[in-house]
Amino acid sequence: MAVNGVWPTGLMQGLTGFPIPNFSAFPTSCLPPGPCPVPASFQTLTSQEGNFPVFEGTSLYSLRLDHNIRQNHRLMLRGNVSPSTVTGIEVAGENQPFGQNSFNRTSQQTYRDVAGEAQETWTIGNNRVNEFRFQYSRRGLSYFFNDAQGGSFPAVNIFGYAFFGREPYSYIQRTEQRYQFADNFSWSIGRHDTKFGVDFNYIPVNAIFTVNYGGVYAFGSQSLFPAPFPSVNAVQAYGAGIPTDLVQGVGNPHDSFSNKPLGLFWQDSWRALPNLTFNFGLRYDVEFPPQLPPPSGLALSAYNQLGLQKGIQTDANNLQPRLGMAWDPRGNGKTVVRASYGMFYDHPLLGLYFLGDASDGSKSGQLLLFGSAPCTPLSTASPLNLTATNAFQGILGAANCLPTAGAAFGYQQTSAATSACQGSSNSQRFDACDPNSLFINQGYLAAGFPLLSQPFGYPQGKNFVYAYSQQANLTVEQDLGRGFALSLAYNFNGGRHLNRPINANTVRGDLLVQNWQAAITAQPATTGSNPLSVASCGVNPFAAIPGQLPYFVPAALVSDFRPSGLNPSLAAVFAPCLPLANLDLHAAGLNASCDPATLADCIPFGDMDANFSNGSSIYHGFTVNLRKRFSQHYEFLVSYTWSHAIDDSTDLQAPLAPQDSFYPQLERSNSTFDQRHRFVFSGVYQSGRGGGDNFKSKLLSNWTIAPIIEISSGRPYNLTTGGIDDYRHILIRLVGGNGCAILDDLPDLSRLGGRWDNRG
Repeated sequence: MAVNGVWPTGLMQGLTGFPIPNFSAFPTSCLPPGPCPVPASFQTLTSQEGNFPVFEGTSLYSLRLDHNIRQNHRLMLRGNVSPSTVTGIEVAGENQPFGQNSFNRTSQQTYRDVAGEAQETWTIGNNRVNEFRFQYSRRGLSYFFNDAQGGSFPAVNIFGYAFFGREPYSYIQRTEQRYQFADNFSWSIGRHDTKFGVDFNYIPVNAIFTVNYGGVYAFGSQSLFPAPFPSVNAVQAYGAGIPTDLVQGVGNPHDSFSNKPLGLFWQDSWRALPNLTFNFGLRYDVEFPPQLPPPSGLALSAYNQLGLQKGIQTDANNLQPRLGMAWDPRGNGKTVVRASYGMFYDHPLLGLYFLGDASDGSKSGQLLLFGSAPCTPLSTASPLNLTATNAFQGILGAANCLPTAGAAFGYQQTSAATSACQGSSNSQRFDACDPNSLFINQGYLAAGFPLLSQPFGYPQGKNFVYAYSQQANLTVEQDLGRGFALSLAYNFNGGRHLNRPINANTVRGDLLVQNWQAAITAQPATTGSNPLSVASCGVNPFAAIPGQLPYFVPAALVSDFRPSGLNPSLAAVFAPCLPLANLDLHAAGLNASCDPATLADCIPFGDMDANFSNGSSIYHGFTVNLRKRFSQHYEFLVSYTWSHAIDDSTDLQAPLAPQDSFYPQLERSNSTFDQRHRFVFSGVYQSGRGGGDNFKSKLLSNWTIAPIIEISSGRPYNLTTGGIDDYRHILIRLVGGNGCAILDDLPDLSRLGGRWDNRG
């Protein structure tokens, strides 16, 4: 089915009779040899085969005019235009190898850059120069999903096999402008060369970013049936129409704001002795970032309880001292010792502000639905049928699947043409831009509609501060004579307060599995079930053991044992279990104050992958260079570098939370770009003109040979399994040889030296 859209006759005949008379995992109306009724947006793997074109057309145009107003007064005008279009872009945002992307999973980017600059240079006397510069620039960027067949359909991630459908990070439309005013003044006073200045920027931004608005279905290996049936792999799960989960963005993806950075600096170069020079500097940076409106009502209270905020406050103490030194110990120009130290502050990406506001989990957010058995003709309509499986199979809107109230979620309804979703048909997904959707502003709570998993967002952690690095180096250079020079250099870089995402409301896996073990022992759950599937309550048979929960309860009712505590939307569904759930939450130290009737102290969020500023990194590098200047027809450079990079956060901005967000320090390990050894040889040889005027002499004359040879050690890599491994460190020894549950926990997998994606 996954490959060709047709079920094998023998398989269907075997599975629709004994031993499973009602084989509900597949469409019951699908008779051999097929085809099966599937949603119009269902795509077979065969249809994704083949090569695809990649195109890039980028042009650069520049015009500059220099005019001498007076002998000591100059004006420069410059304009730049750069249009660009790139298609066939492969993205690895879901951790997929490029070769697993289909053509319709690729994207296309278009930008139009325009910039104009005016600079005035005024020389005052013979030792002072003032430079004033004004710049205006504008970038208009569009990033769209592929317009080929299937490019607008929901994204499908079959981990390890194929990725097709709409690129999750599309589409983006962004206009960013910059107004820059800068003035620098240079002054030579005796042995001092001093320079100071100011730089102010006004940056208005207008953007639409529909992250996951097209819907993203994930498929991995699953155990769909009880023993002795084997588990199915990711491809078979896709053919069966049983996804692991569905993630879809909903709400208003538009935002506009402005940022105003201001920088001041002073630097001085002091020639203390003929063979000794010192460099001093101090820089101060401050930004006046956008002031985003805080969440309102219930969402604001929840943000405060989880230690979250929207946006980033002004960081006003970013002083950055710099110091450098160059020394010729013998005063003969043959040896130079250089040393320097400095602090350098970064500034957060403006994308963090956008995500914090446009994906706050309330007015806009991310929907998460899990897979399950699909609705059948014998099913009874229930809100609990709001699952990824029923959405994927296109049967969620059936009368016996989801109650009529489910229409408020906009399932498979066409989006308004004037909305950011641009009239999409939404097969297999929800109308992400429906302003009346119950998914946004906690509308599901007001309507009394239960959600097994509440929406999530991408806010910022409270007290977010700007990242900075401390950099230092020590270099010794020696002229060896005859054009040879040797250089020995040590470099250090220590990053602090690096941005990294941490799930502020992550699942307590130990409690989730403990709850499952108790349910297994009490018989309501089977050994083949998932810890997330516990849906009954009772006394924990192991309650007498220290550290055990007193009761087992429905996992979804307690938000899978997140710090947020109760899922208030499920209080009526699991009303008999509510008192036991509160006792469990109180015993575990989780939020037990939620009142489902008034929603006081309730936290209406699932995961909250917030950006915190508590990451760190360190880099040590030692380099040896041997250089020969060009003479006797050749030159070369031989370089060897030993380095070690360690960090606990990914580079720049990423959606990957730690394997265990309760212990993010366990992520500290070799950086993904750590490369311990690197040797490079490069050179140039020119043959020159040979003697004589014959053919052989001309053939062998004026040749240039420029080899580059690199030998380096490997780099670390991340393991991605395509399955949910969040609780595997607990499940490895779940059952002992005597059939009894073993309750001891094992160390987190991240302790073993590997870094694990939170989705596999």
